[in-house]
Amino acid sequence: MFEKLTRLIAGDMVAGHYAVRLANSDAEIAAAQKLRYEVLFQESGGRVTREMLNTEREEDEWDNVAYHVIVIDTEKQDQVVGTVRLVSNTNLKEGQRFYTEHAFNIDRLRARYDSILELSRACVSPDGRGGAILMLMWKFTIQFIEHNNYQLLFGCASFKGIDYQAHTDILSYLYHNNLATAQLMPVPTGDVDSVAIADFKQPPTAGEKHGKVPTLLRGYLKIGARISEHAIIDPVFNTTFVAIYVDAQEMFQSDHALVTKALPEA
Repeated sequence: MFEKLTRLIAGDMVAGHYAVRLANSDAEIAAAQKLRYEVLFQESGGRVTREMLNTEREEDEWDNVAYHVIVIDTEKQDQVVGTVRLVSNTNLKEGQRFYTEHAFNIDRLRARYDSILELSRACVSPDGRGGAILMLMWKFTIQFIEHNNYQLLFGCASFKGIDYQAHTDILSYLYHNNLATAQLMPVPTGDVDSVAIADFKQPPTAGEKHGKVPTLLRGYLKIGARISEHAIIDPVFNTTFVAIYVDAQEMFQSDHALVTKALPEA
């Protein structure tokens, strides 16, 4: 099924010397894991384990049930320069939860939606952050959702560093403009260090906050994303993050051109 999907939507998934598709071998998945290690841990100051030092890869239990979107550089022997991991609720093993559920209880979302796709581990090589790589990853993911009729897209939106006070402006802005409804609110589990965003100062204006929004999150917001009312302090990845979700039906019922405009600019 997904080989057919790749053929259907990958033909125009090219930007210059970059191309995007699903990883189709263990070697390509390993290359994505290596990029994750380099960007999410070495570069960002995450807590590196001995196993990571030995393998130079970041991997976990969800990799075996995930679809790994990769962007390759055709001028560098198809080197993997961007990746994002997609996990479907239909692929989870019996009793297995989503990665995001280590920090948030999403039972309210699970009760509302039957077909759910989690995004995680999005990262781009330092040499390719001009926009084209992220644009390809985002475009591929949106079409993946559409072709497979997913009802919900969710994951975490992260900000670098565990000093959450450095992010209070943007988190407060998101709280006042993009807060999840009480009926669907992701709630922190008891095993994480969380802070209530409502306690932060009043948000800045839209113009002031724009430059502080990560590019991927900016795309989420343009297609109607909603965030949790708590932020999590994560010393493992050296980040502060919130839960985020998008109702796919609402996204595609809107003007399809708007969805396209949500793509990061190349």
